[in-house]
Amino acid sequence: MTIKRISDNKFIAVDSAGKRVGTGSVSRRFMPRIFPDCPVQIVISVSCQPECRDLLYGAAVTRARMLAKLEEAPCRVYAEVDAGAKEELDILRALGFTLRDGITRMQRFVTDERITMRVPRDCTIVRDFLEREDEMQSCLKRYNECFGLKRDRAWLEGIASQTDFARILMVSPEEMCGELMVWSRGSSGVIGIIQTARSWRQQGVASYLLEDARMYFAHLGLRQAFFDVWTASPGCLALARKCGYKNGEALMLYPEFIQK
Repeated sequence: MTIKRISDNKFIAVDSAGKRVGTGSVSRRFMPRIFPDCPVQIVISVSCQPECRDLLYGAAVTRARMLAKLEEAPCRVYAEVDAGAKEELDILRALGFTLRDGITRMQRFVTDERITMRVPRDCTIVRDFLEREDEMQSCLKRYNECFGLKRDRAWLEGIASQTDFARILMVSPEEMCGELMVWSRGSSGVIGIIQTARSWRQQGVASYLLEDARMYFAHLGLRQAFFDVWTASPGCLALARKCGYKNGEALMLYPEFIQK
């Protein structure tokens, strides 16, 4: 088994017959909106056959540590691992990673009770379906800036094509305060992507958007809703619980270490 580096941050595993049997990559994401105290996130992704897993993780982690040491401020290195992937977790723990983060699917029953909280002063709720070009471009730009990614228009079009898709916005006379994208899957509503402008955080914007989504799901006749929560994102778990979502199953695990 041989590990080959095909670019600065990408590796492949090749068996004795020259067949590619795995890939690994390391990427740097800058996410000050989500993680203001540790905005640089270095992400490891590995997909391979079991026989080359330890070698690929070793190569990817070595590269990630080198990138982390080049940062002037503390940064987090984490790996994306499927829930229940015991062998991968054992390899990463041996390499100094600890498990404190991941994606958890939280659920709640949909009710049609009226919303009791108030919209922040001078704000208005608007729903649209990303049908205009300027809406599509501005939404994509905000998402990429927030999550440190480079998603393209086709990715967002794929989301907007989901059944019962809608975008729920809260706007003030001066700016957009927050936005939420939702859709349905079977008999369930899906909380997709939620963002709040930094100047409007801790003012009930996200809570109201989630409540408005509940009413939208109720109007569609859906019986339950789920919300996939990034547990390390500050305040995200508390927000979901405040709005009636309860802990469910782990979907992804993000073992990590902090480079100081």
